[in-house]
Amino acid sequence: MQIAIDVGYSHTKAVSLDCRAVTPSIIAPFRELPLADLSRNGTGHIVAVRRVNGATTRHFIGELALREGQGATFTLDREKYLHPNHDLLVLTVARLLGAAPGATLVVGLPVAYYRAQKDAVRRHLEALHADVSVDGLPFGRVSFGKVVVYPQGAGALLTVSNLPESGLVCLVDVGHKTTDYVTVDIKGSRGTPVSSLCGSVEFGVHRVLEAVAAEFEARTGAPLDMSVAATLAAVSKTTFRGRELDLTETVAAARKDTARAIADRVLGALGPKGDFVAKFYLAGGGVLALPELKEMFPAVEVLPDPQLANAEGFLKLISGIEKT
Repeated sequence: MQIAIDVGYSHTKAVSLDCRAVTPSIIAPFRELPLADLSRNGTGHIVAVRRVNGATTRHFIGELALREGQGATFTLDREKYLHPNHDLLVLTVARLLGAAPGATLVVGLPVAYYRAQKDAVRRHLEALHADVSVDGLPFGRVSFGKVVVYPQGAGALLTVSNLPESGLVCLVDVGHKTTDYVTVDIKGSRGTPVSSLCGSVEFGVHRVLEAVAAEFEARTGAPLDMSVAATLAAVSKTTFRGRELDLTETVAAARKDTARAIADRVLGALGPKGDFVAKFYLAGGGVLALPELKEMFPAVEVLPDPQLANAEGFLKLISGIEKT
């Protein structure tokens, strides 16, 4: 079985040939809920993981961790694969896809981290195995017989069906913490990455959440957890201590400023050669959160399913490798 997983700082996305799964990359310790049947409401997951030594842990994952969890956590670590949440997210979405033991897995890394971390990530995931139960279903073994690590952005580019016949194209993958850009020189039916025009900038949707949290604290005097800031940034309004708090203007300004900063950093990194890019393609969940980006790149196209584009490209990659 072949699966592809994109463990993002905001959401974890996974696809197989006939299934897909998306969950917020947030985890909280499990606790009994007195109104469990009503609290679930079809969103989020209760996951049990049984390790080789028999130790079993239970967790709220995704929307359920946000809504019902105490001490919900997420990570912005550069070495994300070393954080405990990483493995729990991988095991969860692999089980949701019905991955069989020894499945082939392809995952991605930000371009800036790719060279330094790819071998360590591959070894780490090839050693990962556990029995996993999701939402009370029977335990099933999750393990990976082969792991391929691929640069983010380059995966999404594999899903583009309308590449020009020649010239430079650039895929900009906007994430929660990082934005990757991958530039390829197209000649005939082949594309060659231009290494000097590929990279990452540590700037993403998280900057919007920081602005929302700062404004919330300025108005209320209370700090705001970043996981809560993500929800508030999406709806712009909330009730705090009995009165409505409207952050619509703050969210709009933060989105525009963040989009502008991302575009400036990517175009600045491309330098004069950026003027010769025939087409910019936008991917990543950040594109959905920052629609203003479409106005800030020339000759731009948003991929049809930007949040899942990397995972879909990873799957296409591994399917091609294993056919040869």
